[in-house]
Amino acid sequence: MLARDTRFYRALKQHYLAQKEEALATLDLYFRDSVGIGEHSNVLNEFKEWTHKLCEADEALEVLEKYYEQD
Repeated sequence: MLARDTRFYRALKQHYLAQKEEALATLDLYFRDSVGIGEHSNVLNEFKEWTHKLCEADEALEVLEKYYEQD
């Protein structure tokens, strides 16, 4: 059985896909309506934090695909 066919692999991939979607949704909201981050004193740090989370998820997905989705 290939790693990509296991429940653990699918769960891990879904975890990072969800993390990516959360980061994208949050960034979209912040870019469209910065009122959503009004309680934060340093707006730029919020953008940096969510951009970093997006990068982490995207990189993790790339690694999984590179090493476990090859035939």
